[in-house]
Amino acid sequence: MLTDTAPKEDDEDEDEEEAPRAQIQIPVLGKLLGNLFFMLFKPNESMSTVVEILSTLMAFLSEQKSDNPESYVQPPEDWEPEITSWVNASNAWKVEAFGRYLGPDERMGVVLEAIEILGRFNIKNKDGPVAFLEEVMNTPEMWLMDVPKVVRHIFQYYNEENTATANNFHSLVIFLADKWTDKVVTTALEATPIFSDNVSLWKAMFSVRETLEKVVKELQVQIQDWQDDILTGQQKSCLTFLAMLTYGDVLEKRVRPLYKNMRLVKSPKKEMVPLVLRALETLSESDDMAKKMKSLLPEMLKFLGNWSWDISVMALDTFRNVLGQLKKKEASSMALKAVERLWKLFDAREECLRERSISLFKELLGKTIWKDKEAMKRNSWKVMVQLVLHISDEAPSVAKASKEAVVAIAELFKWKEFKELAQKEEIWKMSEFLLAKDSSRAEQYVLESQPYLLSPQASMREAALRFLGLAARRLAGRNEATMDALLTELGLMETREKDPSIAALAAQTGLILTALKDRRKSGLSLRGLCRWCR
Repeated sequence: MLTDTAPKEDDEDEDEEEAPRAQIQIPVLGKLLGNLFFMLFKPNESMSTVVEILSTLMAFLSEQKSDNPESYVQPPEDWEPEITSWVNASNAWKVEAFGRYLGPDERMGVVLEAIEILGRFNIKNKDGPVAFLEEVMNTPEMWLMDVPKVVRHIFQYYNEENTATANNFHSLVIFLADKWTDKVVTTALEATPIFSDNVSLWKAMFSVRETLEKVVKELQVQIQDWQDDILTGQQKSCLTFLAMLTYGDVLEKRVRPLYKNMRLVKSPKKEMVPLVLRALETLSESDDMAKKMKSLLPEMLKFLGNWSWDISVMALDTFRNVLGQLKKKEASSMALKAVERLWKLFDAREECLRERSISLFKELLGKTIWKDKEAMKRNSWKVMVQLVLHISDEAPSVAKASKEAVVAIAELFKWKEFKELAQKEEIWKMSEFLLAKDSSRAEQYVLESQPYLLSPQASMREAALRFLGLAARRLAGRNEATMDALLTELGLMETREKDPSIAALAAQTGLILTALKDRRKSGLSLRGLCRWCR
């Protein structure tokens, strides 16, 4: 019996009609969609072209999904009016409307592209990705479908030197760690070990109390499965210490012994310090925890000026938080120890470190009890010139902090006139007041103000020049060596100074001091000469 095995043409046609259409996979589709969509957050002259290209891509996507009921959303008949309507809509509506037509892989591609743009130095316009990610955090279930992939991308493209977008990365990783702690900690440990040279994103997760608690708890769970040689004994001590503080499971008298066991300050493993200090700063924001940490104040002082600027800032903030919980009698002796550590920070390159150290100094003046007043007065004399000159600091926050500190010194000494001069920022008259109070300090003032002639800030160079010129006039005939060295410095300043007005002031000051030194009277009175440097 013969069997006809030849295919029937009608059946073949039916099979062809029923076969699903193969979808075209475009790996870079998320990049394309993201870059075009981000332009809608900041309309420009080429908006019509952007809308046209995005409309074509969205129409293509819709056509691809038409045979897939699970990912198909009924598209508009005409894409251009739909997308054009997004341009002037709120950011929340833009993101919700855009995401409605995308599948999970496409939405994830757009998120990853936004992160990549933020991490690149060579891309200037980042407003769109920033606004987009802010809205994504409001609708995470729609956009953050693959948390480990997002976390890996964050760690890959984050660069702490890219200060323009660092905070955006911090906000995103904090959000993720708070919502999906186990996934974030697992992925972050794979990307960057917790105790390594690159801990900025870990520090961000440690900067919010609630997130810190969740992350530390998850770390404890995960490290139980690690081999003993993964973490050193000191690193384990750090995690144990932070866990006990985080959950409040430690008495005040046990805090310092636990800290001492870590040998943190003397440790060659410097990478542990930023994380521990970030956690201590965050924990100290709680009044109850700050009270338990008072025994750590001497340890915090050891970090000031001896480490990087961000370490000093965290130590300063922790010190301030803890000190704020102490009674005046407890705080006074610690205040005296702290002021000498603060002086070297007044001239720090970083504005935030100058401002914080000067502000803390001012607070410490108010923490002094009667038996420590004289010692605090002696310390105040030592920083008087620094603070007076920093009233001319180009950073408004530093200038304001310096003025407030000088006012606080005036109150300590009960100098009503000096306080009024400081409030009015009359630096010339403040200098005259100080010299009138104690003219024997004239040489000290000259030596203390002279380094500021090399300040990168023109306003500071000018203030130092005026202060120095006034103080140096008291040295005529008293200290020729100091006067000669100063005249040499003024001559060099006149030639190297780029600001013509300051160069002229240096020349005039040198002329006045030379005239005083040689005791020449050329028809101008001493008072007339002195007016030149006002």
